[in-house]
Amino acid sequence: MLILDNLQKLLYTKYLNGNLASVYMAKYDSQSIDPEVWVKEYLTQFSLLEDHPDVLKINKTEKENEYKVDSVSIKNFLKFLNYRPIQLKKKFIFLFDAQDLSVIVSNKLLKIFEELGRDFCLILMVPNNAQLLPTVESRAIKLQIPGLPNNLNNQNQTDFSAIKTPMDLINALKTQGGVSNYEEKKFIELAIDKILNSAAPTSLESYQEIDSLLKKLQSYEISASFNNSKLSRLTTLFS
Repeated sequence: MLILDNLQKLLYTKYLNGNLASVYMAKYDSQSIDPEVWVKEYLTQFSLLEDHPDVLKINKTEKENEYKVDSVSIKNFLKFLNYRPIQLKKKFIFLFDAQDLSVIVSNKLLKIFEELGRDFCLILMVPNNAQLLPTVESRAIKLQIPGLPNNLNNQNQTDFSAIKTPMDLINALKTQGGVSNYEEKKFIELAIDKILNSAAPTSLESYQEIDSLLKKLQSYEISASFNNSKLSRLTTLFS
């Protein structure tokens, strides 16, 4: 079962009540939160479609250090604003790494931010240690995505090192009451490290193990695209 945080639930309630603002800035701890996973989880409250026509996710390309006026993503953003929602009450735009908007793009978008209107909700995703231009921040309502609780320690984290079978995982997560984004990422890291640390560079068996792990990770990604529960996704990493 997907466990949503309080902010995801609050924003959905505001959507249902017609109280969503047009521009938000959502800050997050990059050590414990994957913003794209957070957005995907939030959107499951609206639809199970991976690519909803009323949702636009904006990312830089690998070759871009910042968003520029001629960036394909910015052009797509401007086109997206030309049409009203098809199915949802609002069209959603999630702009990842918004701190990488160039000064020129930021200034160009200021008027757009002010005039988005009731048909759109733009959420600027920004790591805690990054800043937007003051002129951009002043036009956005500030949000904080919940990260790891301050009192989280080794006693109340799932000990993935002791998990050897799917049943071990199920029992551990039942005890915890769910699995957080942090724990999900930690489990994947441990699964990868276990293979890589035991692999001998010239061993055929090691290459086969690594190839098997890559296939499992591919299955994991496919499972995530269908919004399967975290538990079912994690169990795909077992043989």
